[in-house]
Amino acid sequence: MAPFAIDLEKVRTQKKLVALEPALNSFGSMLLVAAEEEEPGIHEWVSKTRAKMSVEERARHKLVMIGLHYAVMPKKAGSSFEEYLGNLDATPPSQIRERLLNAYSGICITKESREESGKPVDWDKILSSSKNYVNFLLHRFGEEMTDREMEAQAYQYVIDPVAMKQLITGHMRWFWENHLQAEWTRTRPMLETSARAFNQIDLAGKSRTEIVQFVTGKEVHESKWGNELLNAKELLFIPNPHFGPYMRATTIADTLYIHFGAHLPEGSDVRVPELDRAEIVSRLSALADDTRLNILQMIVEKGEMRSQEIMETTNLSQPSVSRYLTQLTAAGYLQERRENGAKVYVINRDRIEKTLKAVHAFLLDRS
Repeated sequence: MAPFAIDLEKVRTQKKLVALEPALNSFGSMLLVAAEEEEPGIHEWVSKTRAKMSVEERARHKLVMIGLHYAVMPKKAGSSFEEYLGNLDATPPSQIRERLLNAYSGICITKESREESGKPVDWDKILSSSKNYVNFLLHRFGEEMTDREMEAQAYQYVIDPVAMKQLITGHMRWFWENHLQAEWTRTRPMLETSARAFNQIDLAGKSRTEIVQFVTGKEVHESKWGNELLNAKELLFIPNPHFGPYMRATTIADTLYIHFGAHLPEGSDVRVPELDRAEIVSRLSALADDTRLNILQMIVEKGEMRSQEIMETTNLSQPSVSRYLTQLTAAGYLQERRENGAKVYVINRDRIEKTLKAVHAFLLDRS
């Protein structure tokens, strides 16, 4: 069942539906570099950038982007990355820390923390020790989403806002100047082409679900941000050069910004070889793994399978199967639905056929 009604209100007409949003776009790419696990389809710039960084630089990047995430996340739309850096420089240390703590006050992911939603947080007690701080995050986010060692390190900056600001501003400027600025200059023209191609299409009268599916190529039920999609007054899509088949949502004020892997609209007459090539690499990367191919083959033979069945057949752990299924669903090769509380997966034949046609067109139909 979809997490929200199919007959959603129509999206209010706006001048642009797809925009570059340099600061938000760059921040999304920086998050990819901070991740420790490689995901199929992510642009090679991410792994190459990570490889250029020393162990210490990677640890610092992870600390800033993940451990202090809500303190550094852009709060203003429409900014260049340089403007974002200027805003950080002009923000008092206490306000930067307040952004982080306010965000944590409202996040309740675990079942236990959801039962306490809306209750005031005793920050004096939580910030009285590293142990209390890490335990608070474990309670809110859960064991799987909490890196104890990194959060203990982050705590030392949370209790010292001046040091936190120095770390954040210094690192963000360093990363921009040494790794991201040149890449943004290189990719901006093709992102502008992608945005322009989408904005030339009349989507007036389309529902939010239809627009999300058209722009991102993803079915709405795959989304994990259904309530945000329902409540947002506006939608704005951000084509990112590095995301591949994955998506990310950011809410600022009343607008939901949906980051998606840059590509051209289906059926577009515009051609950008690098975008075409990146799209093909993104699609084929999910297939370039024996286990993922085996899972796809099993589901084709059986017609549909539950995640538990896949675990039992492959003898893989639940986290491993979950990750493979997430990757294949993100790439569009699997469609997911819930049945009696269990996730059921079926093959998306249309996606496979379109992938093969895209490879054929790219290699054999070029004049």
